[in-house]
Amino acid sequence: TFTSSSQLTAAGELKLTLVIYNHAHVSEETLEKAENTASEIFEHAGVRLAWVEGFAYAAEHRDAVSPVPEDPATLVVKLQPESEAARYGVRSVCGGIGFESGAIIFVRKRDATWLGYVMAHELGHILLGPDAHSVIGIMRGTLLNEDWVKAAQGTLGFTRSQNHQIRTWIAERGGHL
Repeated sequence: TFTSSSQLTAAGELKLTLVIYNHAHVSEETLEKAENTASEIFEHAGVRLAWVEGFAYAAEHRDAVSPVPEDPATLVVKLQPESEAARYGVRSVCGGIGFESGAIIFVRKRDATWLGYVMAHELGHILLGPDAHSVIGIMRGTLLNEDWVKAAQGTLGFTRSQNHQIRTWIAERGGHL
């Protein structure tokens, strides 16, 4: 297996960089807890998430004379107020949408657990495909009360097959499997 050094962490796990823009003005404390929640979910898949504040990232890259090429395993996560959902053509009950280059999360709750799981779910759509809903786990189309109980316990995540697909997606962008 060949993986570029930027994708391989010290523990030999794959790394996914997430540039986050907090347009919903979620508090720093809630955002940090949500990022930690999403990171724990991805750790079970063998992936370390590296969170980078978006506006600082953009400012750092804006003045570069010869900008470093974008790492292919870098995605953008935008937190938008729930009221913005209609602008993107989705219902406000939808937690977010995933695009090839990143995800938009429509923040309706300021709850860190909810936010962390919705971010992980939408990132799952990018890494697993738009039709990645499953009958169990974090990729269920609509999370049920029993899923939120598991989320509160830290036991809701991706399936083994999904974990493998996620690792493959990241490894392919960092080199060859």
